Amino acid sequence: MLPVYQEVKPNPLQGANLCSRVFFWWLNPLFKIGHKRRLEEDDMYSVLPEDRSQHLGEELQGFWDKEVLRAENDAQKPSLTRAIIKCYWKSYLVLGIFTLIEESAKVIQPIFLGKIINYFENYDPMDSVALNTAYAYATVLTVCTLILAILHHLYFYHVQCAGMRLRIAMCHMIYRKALRLSNMAMGKTTTGQIVNLLSNDVNKFDQVTVFLHFLWAGPLQAIAVTALLWMEIGISCLAGMAVLIILLPFQSCFGKLFSSLRSKTATFTDARIRTMNEVITGIRIIKMYAWEKSFSDLVTNLRKKEISKILRSSYLRGMNLASFFSASKIIVFVTFTTYVLLGNVITASRVFVAVTLYGAVRLTVTLFFPAAIEKVSEAIISIRRIQNFLLLDEISQRNRQPPSDGKKMVHVQDFTAFWDKDLQLLEDGDLTVIGDRGTTLSGGQKARVNLARAVYQDADIYLLDDPLSAVDAEVSRHLFELCICQTLHEKITILVTHQLQYLKAASQILILKDGKMVQKGTYTEFLKSGIDFGSLLKKDNEESEQLPVPGTPTLRNRTFSESSVWSQQSSRPSLKDGAVETQDTENVPVTLSDENRSEGKVGFQAYKNYFRAGAHWIVIIFLILLNTAAQVAYVLQDWWLSYWANQQSTLNVTVNGGGNVTMKLDLNWYLGIYSGLTAATVLFGIARSLLVFYVLVNSSQTLHNKMFESILKAPVLFFDRNPIGRILNRFSKDIGHLDDLLPLTVLDFIQTLLQVVGVVSVAVAVIPWIAIPLVPLGIVFIFLRRYFLETSRDVKRLESTTRSPVFSHLSSSLQGLWTIRAYKAEERCQELFDAHQDLHSEAWFLFLTTSRWFAVRLDAICAMFVIVVAFGSLILAKTLDAGQVGLALSYALTLMGMFQWCVRQSAEVENMMISVERVIEYTDLEKEAPWECQKRPPPTWPHEGVIIFDNVNFMYSLDGPLVLKHLTALIKSREKVGIVGRTGAGKSSLISALFRLSEPEGKIWIDKILTTEIGLHDLRKKMSIIPQEPVLFTGTMRKNLDPFNEHTDEELWNALQEVQLKETIEDLPGKMDTELAESGSNFSVGQRQLVCLARAILRKNQILIIDEATANVDPRTDELIQKKIREKFAHCTVLTIAHRLNTIIDSDRIMVLDSGRLKEYDEPYVLLQNKESLFYKMVQQLGKAEAAALTETAKQVYFKRNYPHIGHTDHMVTNTSNGQPSTLTIFETAL
Repeated sequence: MLPVYQEVKPNPLQGANLCSRVFFWWLNPLFKIGHKRRLEEDDMYSVLPEDRSQHLGEELQGFWDKEVLRAENDAQKPSLTRAIIKCYWKSYLVLGIFTLIEESAKVIQPIFLGKIINYFENYDPMDSVALNTAYAYATVLTVCTLILAILHHLYFYHVQCAGMRLRIAMCHMIYRKALRLSNMAMGKTTTGQIVNLLSNDVNKFDQVTVFLHFLWAGPLQAIAVTALLWMEIGISCLAGMAVLIILLPFQSCFGKLFSSLRSKTATFTDARIRTMNEVITGIRIIKMYAWEKSFSDLVTNLRKKEISKILRSSYLRGMNLASFFSASKIIVFVTFTTYVLLGNVITASRVFVAVTLYGAVRLTVTLFFPAAIEKVSEAIISIRRIQNFLLLDEISQRNRQPPSDGKKMVHVQDFTAFWDKDLQLLEDGDLTVIGDRGTTLSGGQKARVNLARAVYQDADIYLLDDPLSAVDAEVSRHLFELCICQTLHEKITILVTHQLQYLKAASQILILKDGKMVQKGTYTEFLKSGIDFGSLLKKDNEESEQLPVPGTPTLRNRTFSESSVWSQQSSRPSLKDGAVETQDTENVPVTLSDENRSEGKVGFQAYKNYFRAGAHWIVIIFLILLNTAAQVAYVLQDWWLSYWANQQSTLNVTVNGGGNVTMKLDLNWYLGIYSGLTAATVLFGIARSLLVFYVLVNSSQTLHNKMFESILKAPVLFFDRNPIGRILNRFSKDIGHLDDLLPLTVLDFIQTLLQVVGVVSVAVAVIPWIAIPLVPLGIVFIFLRRYFLETSRDVKRLESTTRSPVFSHLSSSLQGLWTIRAYKAEERCQELFDAHQDLHSEAWFLFLTTSRWFAVRLDAICAMFVIVVAFGSLILAKTLDAGQVGLALSYALTLMGMFQWCVRQSAEVENMMISVERVIEYTDLEKEAPWECQKRPPPTWPHEGVIIFDNVNFMYSLDGPLVLKHLTALIKSREKVGIVGRTGAGKSSLISALFRLSEPEGKIWIDKILTTEIGLHDLRKKMSIIPQEPVLFTGTMRKNLDPFNEHTDEELWNALQEVQLKETIEDLPGKMDTELAESGSNFSVGQRQLVCLARAILRKNQILIIDEATANVDPRTDELIQKKIREKFAHCTVLTIAHRLNTIIDSDRIMVLDSGRLKEYDEPYVLLQNKESLFYKMVQQLGKAEAAALTETAKQVYFKRNYPHIGHTDHMVTNTSNGQPSTLTIFETAL
């Protein structure tokens, strides 16, 4: 199979030189492109060979397999962590050296800062030696700054790559495992869980590698700093360190709480996404049943629980950020209060060396170290979840058979014939893009694609699981004769079927009941022994003419009862299984719109909507004021210290003239103000954090509810056009961002932005001249940011659009698991998955490198600022005092990491606002008609059940083709109408029009009320439908029958008894309150169909619609369903879409549709008299015996209905030569 993406641009990093690697110059061409136009997928560089999904996955898989073996030998549980460590420890260890150099530089900086301030304290204009030394110190300071700027980013880039590799390898392994899960294992896990492993759990690896090294660097740095502080200010440094150490457990305690809340939230999120998945998959049914409100309540409740947990964890985060923000203040406060109270004298150099040293260690100890602990614990939880998944049972991998000798394709021509008619109906023939899980194909078309795919495989043994039931009689016969009997005639074929007319052609017949074999033999043997099979099959007189000729295929047929195990899967001959061979994107026709990437900047409108969704504008104004107050208190606290030190030194100088006595300042006054400012900083910091989180989480809740409401009200077309993955992505990833990352990022951004503003204002206040170089630096920065964002925004969008295919491939693989295995397509699916992953890696790689490119340049701007401040203050030494210089310089140094962090966060906020935009985009989708209108039908409506179609045209979308054309028909009260027609004739569309799944043109009346004039719920609740693919939802059986609790237990049990499910349900552990497996997969299709029938019985509506309800069930269940429908719904108007003509031959009238037009509409017997009629032809195709039987039934029904008092069987002279029963004329007078 070809690789999915060819001709990628080679990666320039491979040939880049050292300088280019350090400064990321090799990315410049990409930025130029991004500046000129929007980036597309072709602009991305190919993945480095060592980052390819297959290579990484197989490497880690190897270590894991070894680990599993080792564990088996030592009788232990294998540990995934050990496998990971063995795989990656070498490459990761090297990066530790970077950390060491970087952290040392951070500790050296403050020492030189102290020396410069010292120069100011002992300032002597005449002393040029001191000045030169000071210049030397300033130079060392700036060199340190530059080293930090460069090293930091190289290090980050490499650890993030390490994280990426680990994540990719994990995804590869998870997918590989998913393809091999055994049946038992599939029961223990759900699609939602596997998708969650792939979307959330593996992302922890991206984060954990960044912080891991700080687990050892943190403590080391703390020790070094303590030593330096001891030399500087003696014993009082211990007080500060003590605070730092106390803050640590406090924070790790937060971390523990946080991760426990996290896992609780995760279970709610899992449940919510699983429910969403079902809602979106079953949306047609939900709409037809008018069950939206029930699901809305379900999701709202889950969401409430989830949000309450999220709020709690957000408050914890807020406290954490606030404590980080004010930690340095508290530490410095405690240190100097102790220092002063011990009787020491404050000096500027001591103050600012201490402040800067604490600043250096604080980042590591209060941010990186706890983050490392938190990320490691999160990663361990994720690893445990993944490990449990990887340890689930697999199906045994048998050795693959060698391919059969030389005979390849068999009469491929024969089987394409029956597709051709359909391929012509599809606009683009065989290039038509099929919606997610084949939504755009009818049931029969899906079945045939499935069969065609099987025949194409050219296998030796064919297991056909009832492929004939979803198609109409003509096609069914065509398939059977040309495909199964001719094309496959040299193959061993096992056909599971409910269509007994084909048994004659079988060489062996096997009858199963309740999973046991009842009987086995040939057709003739069965007829002789006359088993229950004989009663199922109308005894027919013409075995003679169709006995298998020697050389016809050996077919072993099996007829199945409702409790068959196999039929579970057969209900979904879905195309999604085969969505494997997706085509390249250039020839994608209109059906599926590409996911739109919004372009350009995120508008102000989005921010306004986002904040307004969370709180009233008065609250928002208060929030702004609170933030400002917090920052002012923050700066004032430091300024007070420098002021204090200056007062102290001026005192020292004046007194020194008279005699060497150090005067004490009024301690209470200075300490009092200092304490007050510190307290204010802390309180404001905490208040603002909590308020920001409160507003933003609230906003996420509001937006989610609006989006969900809007999705429920969207027309069905929307769900056909957008694949499930895309809609789910909004609910999982985007809402996840709004809940989790966005509030944190916004708060972080606000804090750092205010700090940057504070730093610059302090510097300008001290040395007004700094404003001059600030202007060009500012201009450079603004251009740089704009230039960067043009590209980065596209990269980020590419990253999220290339991520979707990974998930949709995974979920379609899980849904089509059986098909993939049956066709041995695992290899191919795995390759496709790797190709999707590689495409995503291309985008992710650019995302990492472009952000580093930017950060290096930002830190260069900051380094310039530090240089200007350092040398500027030395040049202007006359006018400055030590305290001011200390304040300005120590602030300038903190700017280094902080400024670029601030800008990165601002870009992050903008990027994440895309999630907000995407959610807001889904909050106002086009809506269906309202659920309730002013005009409410009377409660008893429709009690006649008359349906009139008056010149109805119907199409699914405004620009789509007409699927019903000028349909006019009258269905009388209590009539039973059968609807027949070839696949794609518009049978299901008729029902869509009746339910207004899309608005029909023309008029449809039900009991004198125009359907388009009343609300959708009023309309849909009054019609019952038994759908083609029976849908059950996760939840209890009770919820599945009666989501609104409108019925008593007794009524529910009665309904279940009617459909013979009472025993089955009573055997379940919780009876009706047993939780069903995901989408009811623990019931067979037949049983699910019966549940749908029970729903219809409960609703007691006047109009019942049956959509090929019995296509996938065996004759016995079929008979039961037919019997129930005739009994229970005798007084109702019933419309039945059927493929098996025997189910509708006794209808009052038959509607024959062909390509959207009503061709014939009359009583079955009347239609059968006309040899030219389509219906006559359909019946004849069933074979002589079947046709005769059907005609006989039609005739009996006809006379029973029209001439009830004539025993017509004796003297009935039917002269059929003129195509009309002449009986009409004979008995006219007698009546």
